[in-house]
Amino acid sequence: MVLPRRRGGHNHHPCPRRAVLPAAALLLLFLLAAVTLLYVSPPPLSDHPALAYSRRRSPHALLNSSGGGSLVEPGRREISRVPKGGWSATDGLWGSKLASKFYGCSNSSSKFLDSGVMTHPDRYLMIVTSGGLNQQRTGIIDAVVAARILNATLVVPKLDQTSFWKDASDFAEIFNADWFISFLSKDVRIVKELPKIGGKLWAPHRMRVPRKCTQRCYLNRVLPALVKKHVVRLTKFDYRLANRLDSDLQKLRCRVNYHALRFTDPIQEMGEKIIQRMRERSTYFIALHLRFEPDMLAFSGCYYGGGEKEKRELGVIRKRWKTLHASNPEKERRHGRCPLTPEEVGLMLRALGYRKNVHIYVASGDIYGGAKTLAPLKALFPNLHTKETVTSKDELAPFSKYSSRMAALDFIVCDGSDAFVTNNNGNMAKILAGRRYNLILLISLGCHHGFPCIRI
Repeated sequence: MVLPRRRGGHNHHPCPRRAVLPAAALLLLFLLAAVTLLYVSPPPLSDHPALAYSRRRSPHALLNSSGGGSLVEPGRREISRVPKGGWSATDGLWGSKLASKFYGCSNSSSKFLDSGVMTHPDRYLMIVTSGGLNQQRTGIIDAVVAARILNATLVVPKLDQTSFWKDASDFAEIFNADWFISFLSKDVRIVKELPKIGGKLWAPHRMRVPRKCTQRCYLNRVLPALVKKHVVRLTKFDYRLANRLDSDLQKLRCRVNYHALRFTDPIQEMGEKIIQRMRERSTYFIALHLRFEPDMLAFSGCYYGGGEKEKRELGVIRKRWKTLHASNPEKERRHGRCPLTPEEVGLMLRALGYRKNVHIYVASGDIYGGAKTLAPLKALFPNLHTKETVTSKDELAPFSKYSSRMAALDFIVCDGSDAFVTNNNGNMAKILAGRRYNLILLISLGCHHGFPCIRI
């Protein structure tokens, strides 16, 4: 039985144990699989056992694809055959029997003391995020952990309102600030505004930490300034915390990302309305996060066959990032770093067994090349939808002028889809992949240009 999503309520009890197969059984399965590969010719894709896990539907299935792989083996043309006909529930593309064997695990240990004991009353940490919605989300998550490392009170983060996205929304207009503060109250003390001391506001000491700053880095670089100045403001706070931290700090990251950060009611309700309308069109649907905007392609340094016009247009945009290395499209493609084109995404999905009548929700910005670029994908999957096509102009009016709020709607629909696909391993793809895995075990597929697809 598939476990339901657990979106709220965290405690400090040990996580449940996972079911583990004996080592001997795993070895036997490995030997059996090896013999099968050697002596059994693979069947056509539509009957492939790897695509027939389950006849039951789970709430979600994850396809995390950051590049394009091939399912073709030498001498086995039938594997790459594009299936024909309608979708069948027995194809097993929407769930996994293993889902009930795994549990999210973000609860703190008994060694993780309450914030009331750890927080120093005269230390305040302020941060200013950077980038689009999901890049800012990673900054918010890391800010909570940084405040815990420094035993400081965190002031609700200030969002980036000046960069390329030019969204004037503040934290409380996108996220539920009251829930954020209350849910994390035992982990980190959080306030909405910097309090006045003696009737006056403390002037924050501005500084910037290096990227991937470790726990010791914060204690050596930031703590002395915090002790002396009492208020520190960290600017351009993106990727400013190391990936590898103590287990309890990593779990705190999970609690922030998967439980504490909730969108405001208007955004959440609109996102759920879009999901409902997708369900009215089809029992199951795929959400495709298609990063194929001009700035994304320019940043990737890849070439997509558009000739001198493409090179000129993307080259101008690329100059926006002064620290980027010289563009080397062939090298980027060899290393699997080029986002899949809409056509490549369509071919991959058809090769996996998704049929022409499947409904796909496309979460994207302005696609480079517009309708012409999307045409091959639409030919493979005619039932393409966006938030603009399933809602009215009036319904989207409160969100349409704000890029972060529009991105939040896409996030909700992708999170609530039956299968999630992405053509690039960016911030949103990583966050959603982790979130969907943390809340329930899902089918995972990773494909890259030049590398085979791997199913877990």
